[in-house]
Amino acid sequence: HSKVGDLKILAQKSLRQGFLKLITAEGHVLTNPEISLQAAGMQEGEHLTVVAQQTKVAHTGQAFALWCPRGNQVVAWGNPEGGGDCAVVEGVLWNVQEIQATDKAFAAILNDGSVISWGSPDDGGDCSVVQDQLSNVRQIQATECAFAAILADGSVVAWGNRDHGGDCSAV
Repeated sequence: HSKVGDLKILAQKSLRQGFLKLITAEGHVLTNPEISLQAAGMQEGEHLTVVAQQTKVAHTGQAFALWCPRGNQVVAWGNPEGGGDCAVVEGVLWNVQEIQATDKAFAAILNDGSVISWGSPDDGGDCSVVQDQLSNVRQIQATECAFAAILADGSVVAWGNRDHGGDCSAV
């Protein structure tokens, strides 16, 4: 039996598009490449919609991150200490809206308004200290070593290197 991943590869080759979303006639998005088409609920002769997704890329001084807005995958490569390895946050990097970068870290805004960061902890790659404040995030900006998030209520939350803007408590 053919798998969802086999069909996606065929569609990618046929359409010459790397990032595709497969959608059934009932509107279900086929995300698990290992599942058979039959197990995914597909019937022979049934039509699928294939949506080409726009890709975006961000970079630190040492790595790249590639994603599709509202997609379910982020691919990072380069120096692991400079953000090139997102394995530690891979399970939560879903529905990414935007990614910003410092010189050695990435921060992603997810569709639910939360933020995930990875890379060098000293350069913004660890937002755990302010994680509980990072909700309803509308925008992220970065310096060389810190991030600032603007929330829906207009407040600002910062993290990363204090000498580079990672502490906005005086504001």
